[in-house]
Amino acid sequence: MRFWPCLMLLALAQPALAGREEGPYYGPMKGWQGVGYKDHVEKDGTWRVEAARRGPYDAIDLALYRAAERARDAGYRYVFLLGGTGRRNLWMNSATLYARPSHEAVAPVGCRSRKATTCYTADVAEVLRILGGPDGTQPGVAIVDHRDEYGRAVYLSGYGTGAVATLVPGGGGGSRMMTIVDKGVTITGAAPAAARAAIPAAPMPPVPVVIAPARPVQVVAVPVMPAGRVMPRGAVPLTPDERFQRALKASQPVRGGDPQQGWTISD
Repeated sequence: MRFWPCLMLLALAQPALAGREEGPYYGPMKGWQGVGYKDHVEKDGTWRVEAARRGPYDAIDLALYRAAERARDAGYRYVFLLGGTGRRNLWMNSATLYARPSHEAVAPVGCRSRKATTCYTADVAEVLRILGGPDGTQPGVAIVDHRDEYGRAVYLSGYGTGAVATLVPGGGGGSRMMTIVDKGVTITGAAPAAARAAIPAAPMPPVPVVIAPARPVQVVAVPVMPAGRVMPRGAVPLTPDERFQRALKASQPVRGGDPQQGWTISD
């Protein structure tokens, strides 16, 4: 009887192990397992895609693939990805994504994220290619983008995948997730700027330069000692400020009848 529990655990583990070799489950959400996707159209016409996964795979990749798949099935070439949320714990990670299809590669309309850089327009075919898994056989799984200097496989996925236009010029559709796999060890982080989708920034308008008119320079005439006249012995030369004050007093009218002051005014 002791062998039965072990046999039952082995039977339950085999589908999970086989599923990992074949790739994670992709399809409508299973109620008892809580994995897969579910989507519906909200009142304003926006698609709400919810996705959940177990293991090392990212739920946002599943949601992105489902949004692109739905846009393709509806005959659209592009899809507006309008932001969303993500949650992760030890057992499962989940994501909610808002999307809307488009026939043109223009900046997205109806962004629902507080960060405008997470809202972007993606090429449907490019999203399906990047997140289609090896040979397109594993929907929602990122393919190998390149190998680093140590020969490790590098995967790029998450927000920014397939970006062709953003709300912020040069934004690149937010930061894409980078996953490095080396001998079973997985390292996940933000992709470097060089690896993100390159989107040319819109030219900045010329900044007008206003040149203020130059202020007139006030020239103050300072009396100069006539040529040939010698300063009395022992006299201290006046400073420029003292000469200015004397010249200012000399030009002011005086009250009284002192003819030595030049001209006078009556009291």
